Amino acid sequence: MELLSFLQLQTAVNPLLIFGIALIFGVAGGIWANRIHWMPTITAFMLLGLIIGPNGLKLISKPMLAQSSVLIDIALGLIMYKLGTMLHPYAMLRSRRLLSMSLAETALGYAAVFGAGLFLGLDTLVAAMIAAISVSSSPAVLVHVSEEMRAKGPVSYRAKSLVAMNNLFAFFLFTLSLPFSIDAAAGDWSMALGFPAYRLLGAVAVGIAVAWLAVQVARQLRVGDDHYRFAIVIGSVMLTLGICFSLSMSALFSPLVMGIAVRWFETSKHKISQVGLGEGGDLFFIVLFVMAGAKIDLANLWALGLVPIMLVLCRGFGKTAGLYLAGRFHGVDDKASAAASMMLMPMAGMAIGLVSTTMKLAPEAGSIVATVTFGMVAILESIGPFLVTRALVLCDEAGKLDPETDEWQEASGT
Repeated sequence: MELLSFLQLQTAVNPLLIFGIALIFGVAGGIWANRIHWMPTITAFMLLGLIIGPNGLKLISKPMLAQSSVLIDIALGLIMYKLGTMLHPYAMLRSRRLLSMSLAETALGYAAVFGAGLFLGLDTLVAAMIAAISVSSSPAVLVHVSEEMRAKGPVSYRAKSLVAMNNLFAFFLFTLSLPFSIDAAAGDWSMALGFPAYRLLGAVAVGIAVAWLAVQVARQLRVGDDHYRFAIVIGSVMLTLGICFSLSMSALFSPLVMGIAVRWFETSKHKISQVGLGEGGDLFFIVLFVMAGAKIDLANLWALGLVPIMLVLCRGFGKTAGLYLAGRFHGVDDKASAAASMMLMPMAGMAIGLVSTTMKLAPEAGSIVATVTFGMVAILESIGPFLVTRALVLCDEAGKLDPETDEWQEASGT
């Protein structure tokens, strides 16, 4: 009996076991999805996660989900870094169309969710935090579906840039509202103002510092050393995450800043911003979405009633209206604006990270924010892959990617 208890304890706290289960079942889901042509593989990953998770066969328990956080953090860190490499600061500031479209979809999306939250009876602060979090879109879904469908073209490139920018805006809006939540919980304004500022500025400093270090190492590469670029990227992202965890800084925001800074610092030789994650990156994508599916609590989602559904609809309306209005002003085709808005619908990585921060710093508000936000994430991550797939077909960019073409470099011209 003691041996059985010991084995159960070890199973519950073994990240390697979780990684193996998630990969094996995730790959099985991907193979299954390939045989059902209308189903995106991400949806299959999440369905398999739901089946083997705490609300299904319980092969992955809630304690195991808690232990899997490091795997999810690595996956999100790599995705955020890669997304950041799409934004060169100078190119971003020079593109009035990109800036105006991003500001419009951010502002109208935030206003729609905030207004709907107040209408549905949420506290003003809670509504503001949920609205800030909902500004973000999921880079993981867009990147993975685009690569899976070999998509190439201006609409998908623009959408990736918009996702990177709305993640930046979401973090800033959340940081602005967080002090009020901390003050309500602790009554200490020095803590309320100082800690969010520390997390924000510290994450920026770490991202820039590690980016500079990575670029300096890359500059030492000689002909025939290009295979080391992948190791530089992985090592830099891991270093960034490690420093942020050790110093209580944002481990989501810093890799995004690092990707942007890498584009800023690097020269034309040995560009590490062009390094693809390849098959190695698939490991983390699979684990990320299987674990996301395992976290979906259908009973809790049902208990929330119409609140997450209403907020999801308002978020979609706000983002779509913003892109449509800004697009019309800049002469963007309506079909392209519609496709881009569909690509911005999924919500996950940044949202989950910001919810975790809220629960740590302001538990009372955090519990409500988490319940509503996770309901929205469950809905949007379920329908998101279908929307992105249809959007890539709508804008006629599926199947256009040449394996020899560097899509990340071309995206900078958005």
